[in-house]
Amino acid sequence: MSQTILIHDNQDLRKLYSLNLTTYSATDIIDRSNAKETIELLAILPTINLIIAKNNIGDENTAEDIYDYLQDNNLDIPLIVLGDCPEISHETLCLKSPTDWEILIKHASKLLGITEEEVKKKVVPNHVPIKLTYFYEIDHTPCEIYIRIKKGPGEFEFIKRLHAQDNFAATDIDKYEAQGLTELYIPKDYHQYFVNFVTNNILKKLELSDLGIQDRLNATSSGYELVRDRAEEIGIDENIQELAQQSILSMIKAIEENTKLSSLLKMLLSSKISYAYQHAHLVCVIGNFILSKQPWYEKKHLNIFASAAFFSDITLKTIDQIRVNSNDDFDLVSLTEDQINEVNSHANDAAEIIIGTPIYSEYLYAVIQQHQGSMTGIGLPDDPSEDIHPLAKVFVIADYFVKLMLDPKAPKNKKEILTIIYASFNNTSYQKIIKVLELKID
Repeated sequence: MSQTILIHDNQDLRKLYSLNLTTYSATDIIDRSNAKETIELLAILPTINLIIAKNNIGDENTAEDIYDYLQDNNLDIPLIVLGDCPEISHETLCLKSPTDWEILIKHASKLLGITEEEVKKKVVPNHVPIKLTYFYEIDHTPCEIYIRIKKGPGEFEFIKRLHAQDNFAATDIDKYEAQGLTELYIPKDYHQYFVNFVTNNILKKLELSDLGIQDRLNATSSGYELVRDRAEEIGIDENIQELAQQSILSMIKAIEENTKLSSLLKMLLSSKISYAYQHAHLVCVIGNFILSKQPWYEKKHLNIFASAAFFSDITLKTIDQIRVNSNDDFDLVSLTEDQINEVNSHANDAAEIIIGTPIYSEYLYAVIQQHQGSMTGIGLPDDPSEDIHPLAKVFVIADYFVKLMLDPKAPKNKKEILTIIYASFNNTSYQKIIKVLELKID
């Protein structure tokens, strides 16, 4: 079997590429994190058949450094670059990033001497991963459930753990989580059916009027994550619109019934609740408190603000992207150029996603588009515009506060956090909003 070095800093894409390269291109994948590690391997293993590298990882010119090493050492190893790399694009194959796995397989197979006919004959992976958290929302399964065991490089075995219609409890899922598993697997033909099954179960829970607060937060978080996953795959289609609307209503109900910040924090920091939902829920809590102190406040403002909080970061894929509070934060997190661009455009991208859905209104569109302080939804202004929508101004302050509150490196004293926020916003209208926020500190 041929050997391919794969260098990429996105774990999900690396997993996707590795699985399909092994399956379709019959190549053994060797993962490396950067150019330095790759060059160290090439020094002792110069017989590698192919190298696939992200153009840049952090501050490193990954692909260019590898290319220079290959040239300096007369190594005739094909190099595929994922992303723009003008310096060497005339000498090697550069694919647009993010790269569709099918396009990558086509080029990799050709360089490895695998014909298109041979690729087409390869067995399509029979199992798809499902996040472990979704299994907490169901008590039986509509299909067989598997765990995946690695047998060797690029070789996996799927072991059945549950039969169709088997019952299980949350404690059973806890055991898998304790083992470090984050995913279970289902037959690929059941993917859409399983998603609908989980969606319907979450909807039933969210509609319960007597659902306990912790169960409501867990179910709403699962609904939120499912909407995020499906939005990335296929957009907000009709099947997921109801889940989004019910999740927003559930978020509002939880906020109305639980106003004490300290007790809410303890529940939101549960391991079953994602950072993304923790952030969205807390932004809505803080924002609603500020809005409720305004003389013009009406109930509709909570609905609009909750919807904006729900969709504001829906196009962001990583926790580090969501944590970015300002341009200075880009130096503190490890993001690729593409991920930075996603952060800079995410306010406008999120606003565009709701167009054509029942939740859309010009009012909500404006709040989502302007929630980072820019009129156009592009960039992270150091001085947010005074011209953005009043609800968007509240969102800017609530968002900044929550990100600091959830940052393990930031001060834990909420009054110290307020001092930081006061120093970050000089315009009078924003200072007035921060003044209202002081009343929420308990």
